[in-house]
Amino acid sequence: MDLRVATLNIGGGEKAFEEFTNQTQQSRQKALELLVAHLDADVLCLQEVTQYVDADGITHSLMDLINRAGNYEHQFFGKIVSMETHMQVKKDVMVKGIFSDWWNWAKGNAIHSRLPFARLSDPTRSGLPRNIPLFRPLAYEGTRDTDPRCVLLTRLKETPYPFISTLHLTTLVGECPPDAVPQKLEQAQLMRFQQISRFLDLVRIHVLENNHPLIVAGDFNAVEDEHCLRHLLDSAPGFTRLRPENDGPTHPDLDRAVDHIYFYPQSRLVDYVCRIESGDLSRRATDHLPVVADLQIK
Repeated sequence: MDLRVATLNIGGGEKAFEEFTNQTQQSRQKALELLVAHLDADVLCLQEVTQYVDADGITHSLMDLINRAGNYEHQFFGKIVSMETHMQVKKDVMVKGIFSDWWNWAKGNAIHSRLPFARLSDPTRSGLPRNIPLFRPLAYEGTRDTDPRCVLLTRLKETPYPFISTLHLTTLVGECPPDAVPQKLEQAQLMRFQQISRFLDLVRIHVLENNHPLIVAGDFNAVEDEHCLRHLLDSAPGFTRLRPENDGPTHPDLDRAVDHIYFYPQSRLVDYVCRIESGDLSRRATDHLPVVADLQIK
């Protein structure tokens, strides 16, 4: 199988629903539309996708725009936080939603694909991705520190039936410069380690031990030598990071990549080419840079 996979955190673009002017919103959405068409990925993994349902029951989401731009026939939104489940007056967008008569607002991960989704147990039959929790706070307080975290897992209905997953790992307020607090950094790294461990527990028996191809893409909020990613590689030795030719930062506030694509097992990876799409179009569309990989899988 020849497969192009891309991952992108579109938080910077999706915030157009919350805080930007109409002109800026339209500019960012147009840039995102052009970027998706330029990436030309067979499978596009997205993080921080938001959508809302207005007073007339109409859903407002960039997923339709992305489907048109990328010529995607299959898509799935994995809800992580929503007004209906996590209503919190400390969350400004939820308060805005109440007074805008929104029926719901939600944020999560999404997968868009030109290939059909299969059942996880029987890849010859059509199925849907599954949204699986990796972290659930005791109470959601409307802050980054208490954001739930999930992995969206699917399988493609085409030989060799690879599994695809996208995730967005925890980052905490006070973890990142310029206001970094050592205790927050240590706590966040521990949380990411726990989330990667739970992901490995999820896929170990049914995917890894059966030597099925698995692609893990997303915003890990971790550089490649952080303990959680070393654990991913060390505890399952067949994992490999698809290293971009132009390896570097994928967020303007950082000096190294935190968005990655991993593949398992290395023995089934014939070849790959990976890059960070770092042009002006990417920077206008969102605050993360997309990572794109062309894979040959046997």
